[in-house]
Amino acid sequence: MQTIDEIAYGSPFRDWSPLGKFLLALSILVSSLVASSVVVPLLGFLIGFALLSYSTGLRFPRVIVLALLNGLLIFLLGAAVIALVTAGEPLWTIDLGFITLNFSQEGVRQGTMVFLRAVAGVTVMLFFATSTPLPMFANALRQVRVPREIIELTVLVYRYSFLLLEQMETMYMAADCRLGFRGYRNKYRTTARLAVGVFTRSLDMAERSQVALDSRSYRGVFHSYRPPVKLSAGWVVLSLAVLLALYTVNQLIMDPEPLIALIRM
Repeated sequence: MQTIDEIAYGSPFRDWSPLGKFLLALSILVSSLVASSVVVPLLGFLIGFALLSYSTGLRFPRVIVLALLNGLLIFLLGAAVIALVTAGEPLWTIDLGFITLNFSQEGVRQGTMVFLRAVAGVTVMLFFATSTPLPMFANALRQVRVPREIIELTVLVYRYSFLLLEQMETMYMAADCRLGFRGYRNKYRTTARLAVGVFTRSLDMAERSQVALDSRSYRGVFHSYRPPVKLSAGWVVLSLAVLLALYTVNQLIMDPEPLIALIRM
């Protein structure tokens, strides 16, 4: 099963500037958040989905797919609650016998806006995550003078989280082979023991990792033999152009009179 890290290293966008991709994703995300029309978040979702499709071929690990489906369900429920509790002129009325649900026109609009913003944000940021390995992004942060301690912590947490997950998987398989999850009582007891075991293993791993780093003359900097592409002016211009284009679309939709006057001329 592939991980997000393996997908990122195999992405055709891997060699693009990490900071450039971050600025592009941020411009689309900000445009969707500040927009007053549902068209802009929808455009942000379409752009992010197109980039994500080309970057990954829509091949994700099962755990990521389940997390995305769970997130979409939460977004739908949240949008439905917003449409239900927002006051305004009724648009839909559903009689369930013991209760009547009234969805207002303003509530449906706000719920749709929140849902599209959430979906657009997840899609765009998922494109960035599946096309940019975290070590490359951490090294690219040096270009914008991010403190060295933050970069060091980011890389350390990223690298050793895989070792911790491997230890947790081994402990889970061992407990499962011993029928540790048979019945609710055993399941709760085994889960508690696993939590304690993972905590103690993490402390032991931290001590052994520090010794290993010291023996390799580690001084707080992870050197990269293939530094990421630097942020260029083209990426800044592209991000600003996308931000301006989506802002213009939002303004024209909310107030189309200038466009109509221009067409008549």
